[in-house]
Amino acid sequence: MTVRSFDIGNAIFHFFKRFGENPGGALWIMICQTVLVGLLAAAGVALFVPVWDNLSQLIILDDAGQLSDEEAVRRVFGMLMPIMGFMPFIALAGIALALMSQAAWLRFLTRGEVKPGLPFRLGGDEFRLLGVNILYWVLGVVIYFGFMTFFAISVVGAGVAAGGRDANVFTGAAGGLIVALIVLVLLIAVLVIAVRMACAPALTVHQSRFRFFESWTATRGVFWHMLVSYIAVAVMAFILSSIIGGFIQLAFLGALWPVLMEFITLEASGAKADPQQVIDAISNIFANPVTMGMIGLGFVLSYLMQIVWEGMWHGVAAYNAQRVGEEGSADDRTVLERDHPMGASPREG
Repeated sequence: MTVRSFDIGNAIFHFFKRFGENPGGALWIMICQTVLVGLLAAAGVALFVPVWDNLSQLIILDDAGQLSDEEAVRRVFGMLMPIMGFMPFIALAGIALALMSQAAWLRFLTRGEVKPGLPFRLGGDEFRLLGVNILYWVLGVVIYFGFMTFFAISVVGAGVAAGGRDANVFTGAAGGLIVALIVLVLLIAVLVIAVRMACAPALTVHQSRFRFFESWTATRGVFWHMLVSYIAVAVMAFILSSIIGGFIQLAFLGALWPVLMEFITLEASGAKADPQQVIDAISNIFANPVTMGMIGLGFVLSYLMQIVWEGMWHGVAAYNAQRVGEEGSADDRTVLERDHPMGASPREG
């Protein structure tokens, strides 16, 4: 079995290639993910609605001088404590949803697969991805402390050299240069590790087996290809998000414009802001269905755009996982030259 050559263009646009092969499946994953995230966010907001009403009254009483600082703090804790017990459940639900979303998209990007019905599951792929992400976290902690340790040692060493008895301006400059070079080397090492280990989730889903350190082997010889692909995706995401994000910001601005005008008018008049006026203005936002509709539309469009960017980003690793896991096609197969130990590839004519 041969391994296909790495095509940077295919890696950059792998998400859109998969999207074109099965647009209905991709849109269905997007819709389900957006709805589930919206429901989770709505649950979090619903927990804080009673807190907002009580907090509004607390602000008014505090502004009137009817509460001491100790009493205000006690009341704030009294409002927050009843909902704190729900926060671990919301956090666990968020982690589960993130794993299900990651698995659903990687199945789509690596295997072109969309589960029937609700595309999100809590099965083998998700639990294997949990292990991969935990190892990512452990690796990140190790790299962070290793980076900080080497940095501290280099700074201390440079400081000792610069502060020695025979130290001069050239010694100090040399010490600073050495520290800068050490930091540069460490940053390059972190970048290499990040790119070489980037394929672990995609390999895990594509092969339906736990894969982590195998990512190092899968990215051998294609580090620069993947780095260029990631840089290109990042530049594209930045440019497009700046353009599309500007239109989304207009939706938010249109929704909040009446409230902003009230604050601008109040500031121009030179009058002191009344807490009751501020609270009423904010409450009017939630009471106006048109305003809430525009805000909701803005959040939905922003989240859909985020899904696309993340799909493009993960598409690079998914393309490489698919590349190393499948035999090359007839027109993209490695051609062996005459001096290869296995002999030259057969040729036509």
